[in-house]
Amino acid sequence: MHMRDACELLAKGSIRFCYKCGSFPCKRLKALDKRYRTKYHMSMIENLNYIKEFGMEAFLKKERDKWCCTECGATICCHNGLCLNCNIDTLHMYKKYRWEEER
Repeated sequence: MHMRDACELLAKGSIRFCYKCGSFPCKRLKALDKRYRTKYHMSMIENLNYIKEFGMEAFLKKERDKWCCTECGATICCHNGLCLNCNIDTLHMYKKYRWEEER
């Protein structure tokens, strides 16, 4: 389920970002944030707070830097922490590889 499906304000387009809601962060967003922290090493709440404070352009630049491989410059996948260029063999061998799993 997407936040838009769970939130009437987002669904109707009354707000574009959850931080504009008086209930931010709501119970649903907290649950989603917990799952993303655990599975993907990122926080939706922290991201939204960053966007609120610094703006979307600054957030996008920070994310480009964060998810850029220091070896080759390709993109690091947020789902498994692997470079889509340098670690493609690992991804082919272990289709369900997750962050820093031992193989």
